[in-house]
Amino acid sequence: MNILEIPELRRVACVPDQLTNHQVDALKRSRENYSQQILILDERKEELIKKLSEIDQERSRLLDCVKACQQALSPMNHVPDDILREIFLQIYLCFPQYCEDDSFSLLRPPIVISHVCRRWRTVANDFAVLWTKLRTNRGTQHWDQRGLELLAQWLQRAKGTPLNLQLVLGDDRAIQYSSDLQDFKFIAQLIEPIGGSLTRLFLKYVTVEGCSRLSLLPLPSLEQLVIILDDSAEYPETFSASFDNTPALRRISFSGSFEESLDRKVLLPWNQLTHFLNYSCPDYFEFFLLTNLFLCTQLRFLFLGIIDCGGVRGYLETSRSSVPKRIVIPSLETLALDFSTIWFREYANTNPYPNIFFPFEFPNLRKLVLLFNHIAGNVTSPFLDELRRLKNLEHFSIAIQEDDALIPLQAMLQALPHIKTLELSLSGEYTPAIAQLTALPGQQGLLPNLHTLALMFDANGLDHDKAFLDPDTLVRFVESRTQRALATRLEKFTIVVCSLDGPDYATLDGVRKVLRPYIPKVLVWSVQCWIILYQRWIHVDPELEGRPELLELV
Repeated sequence: MNILEIPELRRVACVPDQLTNHQVDALKRSRENYSQQILILDERKEELIKKLSEIDQERSRLLDCVKACQQALSPMNHVPDDILREIFLQIYLCFPQYCEDDSFSLLRPPIVISHVCRRWRTVANDFAVLWTKLRTNRGTQHWDQRGLELLAQWLQRAKGTPLNLQLVLGDDRAIQYSSDLQDFKFIAQLIEPIGGSLTRLFLKYVTVEGCSRLSLLPLPSLEQLVIILDDSAEYPETFSASFDNTPALRRISFSGSFEESLDRKVLLPWNQLTHFLNYSCPDYFEFFLLTNLFLCTQLRFLFLGIIDCGGVRGYLETSRSSVPKRIVIPSLETLALDFSTIWFREYANTNPYPNIFFPFEFPNLRKLVLLFNHIAGNVTSPFLDELRRLKNLEHFSIAIQEDDALIPLQAMLQALPHIKTLELSLSGEYTPAIAQLTALPGQQGLLPNLHTLALMFDANGLDHDKAFLDPDTLVRFVESRTQRALATRLEKFTIVVCSLDGPDYATLDGVRKVLRPYIPKVLVWSVQCWIILYQRWIHVDPELEGRPELLELV
């Protein structure tokens, strides 16, 4: 405002001399008058602000009423808690239970469920089943006090129900444990309080100190244990770990340090085990087969993954002629051998194949899984002789990455004429192999008892394009295997799709089109899609399909 707009000041401005007493009094009266008006306006302003606040409060109250009415009208809010828990459980089960995602992800249940609304959060947090499995990919160096509190809160919500705990203790194999919270301290802080309810435990990149500390803890309920040692860490010479406090332990997967002298110091309750999977160097297998296998009196499932690290190779070169007689392993039903990292031409003169079987006898072996990388063209006769001894074998799974796999495959199938189920994984097309299995008119052909055939398809890592399988060859094979006069006819044909990008529907549709005349009258056709790596596909079979707990072991 311009001061000349005020009458008193305008009159004063016209007088060049000093203010008179009358003018001073007039200005003071004007100042008091204006101040009084300001006070009145301030009071009115406060009243208006108070009324606006009351209006905002009333508006918020009405909005809450509207939301309450909307929630009352929502059908979802009329669902009883027990039905809501069942819905949550189905959502939880829809996610792959053997994936490598972190359980703390906002995109995975139960976290994503608990962030929908207050009621869902209350029901989910009180539903212990949703919190019984925890997988975290954080290395121990990322766990601060707040993180440990959240971890404890998660486990508290499980309320003592059987726990499945999966911990990746390092970011990668090159991790150095330089943080204050080393893995053996972390294991002690986390696992010791919940040891009584822990039924499954997965530890990846654990140091030998962590493994040793774990073996000292009482774990009365532990049924399944997966240990992957950190092979980049330093190991003390006095290291030892004996799992004597695990009376319920039945299934173990152990990936060692690839130093036989260290791996043999991990002592497991061999006489309790029903399933044992091991990834280690050839020398450790020498030790295990000759020292521990005969102790496994209840073992039904055995997987041995030989990782050739260029070491002594004592196992593949050691002769067993000094063993007086074969050791009978009557309980073993499934034997899986992974030779995929070994170039067998380097061992062509040492006959490595029979060394796996000799000097053992497996009278009740029902299933044999063999994974080869590069295999010599002619399979050794001693190895084929060992295959012929498996009289009760019914299920044979074979994976060969060699381009010319036809000769060794034919030799092995001829040695196993009585098998009923064949799972086949080849790096190239399947047409020559299927042609081998096609019985000619008036001849019995290979595998006369075959009733189930599964083929692996992987368009990403292997040469599986549109030439995956010749349609005419497939028709002749199915025709020869579904004749009414046959004592055993082909009943099931399965394509196992292993691809991170999903199945190639053009290829599958082509196979389905060829088989359509035989479905479902004489042949059951199925497609299994698994988003897993090539080396793991062969484990996804009837042995594991109905037993998802084993998928976490492989």
